[in-house]
Amino acid sequence: MGNCRRLGSVLLGVCLAAAPAVGCGAAAQADKPDKSDKPDKPKVVEVKIDNFSFSPAEVTVAPGTEVKWVNRDDVPHTATSTAKPKAFDSGTLDTDGTFSHVFDKAGTYEYFCAVHPKMTGKVIVK
Repeated sequence: MGNCRRLGSVLLGVCLAAAPAVGCGAAAQADKPDKSDKPDKPKVVEVKIDNFSFSPAEVTVAPGTEVKWVNRDDVPHTATSTAKPKAFDSGTLDTDGTFSHVFDKAGTYEYFCAVHPKMTGKVIVK
């Protein structure tokens, strides 16, 4: 029985000694995140608000895309959905203010500036 314990200890010692050399690569691989398990980061499309216009005035995006409005004008603006009920509403955006909305469903989303109603834009999701 004593020889079996000693043999087991020796084998365990050999395995532990060999583990770092053999297992380093496996351990390093296991620590790296598997990119296939992580969802892709949503794509972001930027619409600039400047000189009393949305630029681009029309964007076409895939479902799940985030649209980000950035006010580069010297006056406040909004990005407000024309749909009833509203699909989105930025509220008032001061200079350098931003608003983002993720478009999950296919469709056409028209919007305007509630402060300057002649400013219009469109997001097409397909």
